[in-house]
Amino acid sequence: MQENILNKLKQQNARLRKAVKDTLGEGVWGLKKSNEKFSHEEILFLFARIFPVFGIDHIVEIRTNFPDCECIKDGEKIAVEFETVLSNFRDHISNDDLSKCRCVVCWEDDLDVYSPIREEINKHKIQVIQLKQLFEEGKVRRRTQSLEYTEKDFRGMTLNKLKLLYAFVSRNKEVLTSEEISNFTKIKGKPLGGVIGGFSPQKDWIVRQHPEGWQFNNKYRQKIIKTIKDLKIFT
Repeated sequence: MQENILNKLKQQNARLRKAVKDTLGEGVWGLKKSNEKFSHEEILFLFARIFPVFGIDHIVEIRTNFPDCECIKDGEKIAVEFETVLSNFRDHISNDDLSKCRCVVCWEDDLDVYSPIREEINKHKIQVIQLKQLFEEGKVRRRTQSLEYTEKDFRGMTLNKLKLLYAFVSRNKEVLTSEEISNFTKIKGKPLGGVIGGFSPQKDWIVRQHPEGWQFNNKYRQKIIKTIKDLKIFT
């Protein structure tokens, strides 16, 4: 049962990754610039907008020490470093433990093929993501329609789906274990898996797997509260 849920979630994530689009308008993925000289913080901003494209489920932490960011990918924690250009990674070659870093995200890879810095990156099997290449190849394009759930979507959901969502809302938590959800909804085993895996794979995620159980997309909290109140259920 657990394996079926994971397979469904993987399929859903794969579809969502293909559907990641630009929504903010002008400039590079919503960041309006007159040139391509991005700051360290702007590289972080660009990454945060499109991270599902790289197979990353969610961002756990952004920090000031090396590496800059911790993410979850396929249920595993990975560390990511941000650089404006790849050559700036030289600052970490002798000063930091490169084994802590799994990925470097930069706007442009400006290193020579036989650069000593590249040799160190390859030696430690660090993945390099060049955002400029993605932009020029048009792999992240403008979105033509919204993927977000509307109030109409929530009103059309089954009672069991609303029970599941209400479990997060009523307990004021973004993460619940399967046991906590079952205790609240009284839905157990295979039926619970069916409810969790039954949300539309063509839309934004609303409940997804988390290292500690299941994570709720908190941006839908108010819409769900309104739906529950309007339908006069669970009262």
